[in-house]
Formats: sequence, structure tokens, C-alpha cells
Amino acid sequence: MTTLAPSKPPAAALVRTPGPAFSRAQSLAGQVADFIVDGIASGAYAFGQRLIETDLARQLDVSRVPIREALKMLEAQGILVVTPHRGAHVAEFDGLKSDRVREARIALERLAIPDALATFQSRPEMLGRMEELLTNMEDAVSRQNWIAAGKADLQFHREICLASGNEIVITLWEALARHITIIFGRELSSEGGNPRLREQHNRVLRLIRKGDLAGLHEELGRHVMRYRRRPEDEKKNGRAANGAGTGERS
Repeated sequence: MTTLAPSKPPAAALVRTPGPAFSRAQSLAGQVADFIVDGIASGAYAFGQRLIETDLARQLDVSRVPIREALKMLEAQGILVVTPHRGAHVAEFDGLKSDRVREARIALERLAIPDALATFQSRPEMLGRMEELLTNMEDAVSRQNWIAAGKADLQFHREICLASGNEIVITLWEALARHITIIFGRELSSEGGNPRLREQHNRVLRLIRKGDLAGLHEELGRHVMRYRRRPEDEKKNGRAANGAGTGERS
């Protein structure tokens, strides 16, 4: 039976041992859900892996009530699949699903940008928060703490949506936030981290300061969609798979 404990120790940011209580700023179930999402993002929990309530409760030093609430929350968001007699398993995030999350994300951020620019121009002190997040990002990258770097990245883009004041955009973006965390975390893992993370976000911040709407639309698209599957890659992969199965050589 597959248990929660991964074959390799999870990243330090994921280790939760008995001690100080979780923060009161968010519900306990929400914090448990975020812990699970961080585990999926870091690769500590594999796609398809079963999560055991008792193991989670012991690891996090909480009762099974918030664990069950967290599992239901993540099931509703499509991050876990729960089936009778089989329990909760991490949902698969294939290329198509990841692309769809990216497309929804970039559409929401592009909707947010015009109003966000107006807010930043009228309240330039808000950009100080963006600078702080870039510093946090750089610090995390220097320590190769890719979970912390990913969280700073997520908050940077959240600030853009919040600055728009568009409650629909904000609500929908938050609904995608955990999916974004997983996809971006797996991207960082696949490339062994991203030492240019701050540089990439510096470009976005410079365009915000300039009020360059067109430039931001282009930069955000490049920034978010850089891992998008390309049809030619899918065809190439399909040919490779067929060749492997039939003994063909390229």
C-alpha cells in the first residue's frame, strides 16, 4: 500500500513536525490543503499517489477532521481524486491540463493589467510590495529553495490581480492558485530550478513602472506560456513512441 511518506525526504519547507500551531490567518483545513499542494509541487507526492488520512494527521500533528476537510477541498478543485474503497489519490496533471491552466491564468492576468496599471500609477507605494517579493524570490533562489521561490512568484502575480480591484478576476485567479503552484513547482523541478527567476520578474516590474500595457501583454504571455506544449513536439513524441514500438529508426 502506498503511504504518504515519499521515497525521498521532502524539501525542508514541507517538513512539518509537532510544535507551534498553524497560523490562525487561514483555516486549519486550508493550511493542510496548502501543505499537500506544496508536496505535489515539489515532487514529494507523486501523481497518482494515495494520501492516507492517518499518516497526514500524524505528520502534521492535527486531528483527522481538518485532514478530511482538506481532502474534500482539494477534490472539489480537481487536485485530488477520491473514490469509494480506494481513498484519495493525487490527480494527474498531463500536458493538456497544464496548458489549460496556463491559458486561463494568462487570460485573467491580461484582464487585470489595465486596472492594475491605473492603481500602481496612482499608488506607486504599492510597488514596494512587489520589490519586497523580488528580494524574497532572489533569496530563495540563492538558497535553492524552489518552493519558497515559487510562493514569491505566485504572490507577485497575485498582487497584480489584487491591484486590479476586479473581484471576478481575483476570485477566479485564486481558484487557479493551487493548480498554478503545482504546475510551476513541477516546471522548476524539471529544469533543476530557475536562477533567472528574479530577472524575469524584474522585466515585468519595469513594464509596470512604465505603464506599458502592450509590453506587459507580450511579456506576461512569454513568461507564463514558456512551457506550453507545441503541436510539433506532440507529433515528434508520437513518432518517437511509434518508432520505439515498431523498431523504426529516425
